[in-house]
Amino acid sequence: MEEGIEFKLLCNPVKILGYNNPDDPRDPKNGFVSGIECIKMELGEPDESGRRSPVEIADSEFVLDVDCVIMSIGTSPNPLIKSTTDGLEVNRRGGIVVDEVTGLTSRDGVFAGGDAVTGAATVILAMGAGKTAAKAIDEYIKAK
Repeated sequence: MEEGIEFKLLCNPVKILGYNNPDDPRDPKNGFVSGIECIKMELGEPDESGRRSPVEIADSEFVLDVDCVIMSIGTSPNPLIKSTTDGLEVNRRGGIVVDEVTGLTSRDGVFAGGDAVTGAATVILAMGAGKTAAKAIDEYIKAK
């Protein structure tokens, strides 16, 4: 919050939206992200253990306008990453190989950190990797 981040609590991403201009297939924005469709959630009734799980609020969908998406979910790399992302180097455990100083992967302009790189670790390490990558991403974009 101190850095101007707006937290959207109890909201769940539904899909990533992208530009698609069928009138001009050479439009340079085609294929790039334009937003994230989300739905608001609320805590449901407690289960047998007393835990309340999030449930969707009907008709509460909204779109966040974004031009970049940084995925930061899970505790281990998605096994599909290595088979669906050409040129992305992974280690024998499926972790994404990165430059330790910047978080840059083997793909130009693609940065990674946290559990996708290290495997399950602490939130503090993931936050540190996020700050490192954010600085490197900023420098990368400014150099373009």
